[in-house]
Order: sequence, then structure tokens, then C-alpha cells
Amino acid sequence: MATAAPPLLSGLAQLLLRRPPSLRELVTLVGYADDYAWFAGLVRRLFPAEAEAILAAPDVNRRLEGFAGLFQERHFPLYGPFLDFWLDEGDEPPWSWLRRGIPFDLVGFGYDDLHEMWDGYREGLSALALLAQPPDSFFMGPDGIRTAWLESAAERIPQDILVRIPSGGIPIDALTEAVNETEFQGAAQAAAWVWGQTGNFFLDHNYTDGDYDGFSDPWEEEIIGEGTEEWRTASAVIDSVTQLAGWLEEDLQTRFAQMLDFILPRLPEPTTEQEENDDDC
Repeated sequence: MATAAPPLLSGLAQLLLRRPPSLRELVTLVGYADDYAWFAGLVRRLFPAEAEAILAAPDVNRRLEGFAGLFQERHFPLYGPFLDFWLDEGDEPPWSWLRRGIPFDLVGFGYDDLHEMWDGYREGLSALALLAQPPDSFFMGPDGIRTAWLESAAERIPQDILVRIPSGGIPIDALTEAVNETEFQGAAQAAAWVWGQTGNFFLDHNYTDGDYDGFSDPWEEEIIGEGTEEWRTASAVIDSVTQLAGWLEEDLQTRFAQMLDFILPRLPEPTTEQEENDDDC
């Protein structure tokens, strides 16, 4: 009587029929056969029409890349640096880590991102972020982040324009109300995005500050569906902000002043408490 193949190797023969594998790939497939079987099952479950083409790619890296590309097209992007690391340097194959949870591509701003705003990000986005009042968790005195931003902005925008921005910045709620459903709606969206106050999972979280470490959400249809809807909302915000930032960058000085001409008259009159807080900044 023939002996049944061990469970971990039961699907390996079929996997290797496509072509002679490299030694490294053979070791990987044998050593992590159960994880690869899980990955192949995930591909077939999510993309039944395209699964066999993805899994027939010449090597395991291309199979993973094909899956990630199609997943982004249909749902939302996966965290690229994670995939690159485990393809090139990881001690375990990337599908073993995928099995631990979904590596969401988070696009929120971390502490270092905020402090590198004018040096690491496009000028239009940095100018939009300059409008908003930072949350209370950020120091707003002489050495605060707004001071650094204003110093960087002064290299690009005349001081007589910058002084028109309310001291300490515009509260995000007030800015949102002033520009809602106007051509400058992206200004409030940019502020909320930069300060992590959009209410959107992708826009408000990042990996650098440790507020979200990933791998906590399994590949379940309900979670993927929720993530897909969240990403659609995030993409709309990103597109809106990008469009307004691009418009500003075509003539930063003139158009930043034009934006202030539109926004400032629409802001509510400051209360006595707000005026006292501004005097303290």
C-alpha cells in the first residue's frame, strides 16, 4: 500500500511541475510548504480567475508581486517596503509574513515627517499644512514646529503674506467650515491629513511612530471590504490635496495670497479666549 505524503509536502509535487526550481526556491518551498499552500489558497480565494496565471509566474517573487499588484488594483495597496524587504533580505519568505496579517500601506505623517515637512515634501503640501493649528500635543512656543515651518516658508513666500495667517494657525474645524465644497476644500483636507485628524485609517496612521504595527488584521473578506472603502475615501482626499498643491506650486507666492484672500474672510470672529491664546503664542 502506498504511503500518503506528509501533510506539509502534499501539494509540493504539483507546485514543482511548472518548471525546475532553483535550489533556493526549492529549499524555501520545502521549508515553508504549509505557508506557501496558504498563500496559494489566498490567491485562489481572492482572485479565482487570475490565480493560476499569478501562481505560474517563473519564480516565487514574481508570484508575490503579481498578487500584490492585483490586490492594489482591486482593493488597496500593500506596504511596499515590507514586501521589498522580505523578497530581498528576509529570513522567512514573504508569504509567511503575509499569513500573519495584512500589511496595509499607511500614509499618515509621523513625528519625523512633520519636522521634515518643507525639506521632504512638496512645497504646495507644506504651504497648505502651514494654515492649520497644530493639536495641543505639539509645542507652539518660540521653538515649536510652526516656528520652524514659518522660517522655511519665509524662504519661498514673502513675510507680508505669511503674517496674514492667524497666529498659531487656523483651527481645523474652522478651516474645514470655511472651505467646505469650494475650490479650496483641499486646504482643510491637507491639514487634517498632516495632523492625523481625518478619521480615515490609511491617512491617520503610520508605522514610524509605533501607533500601528500591522499584522493584526487577518485576510478576511469583511476586513478587506472595509479597507477597500477606506482606501477609496483616502484616495479622494489625496487627489484633492494633490490637485490644490499643484495649483499653488505653479505660482506659490501669488496663489498662496489668493487662497488667503478667499479663506480669511470666511473664518469666524475669534472669541476672547482665542484672542488670549493667540497673544500667548
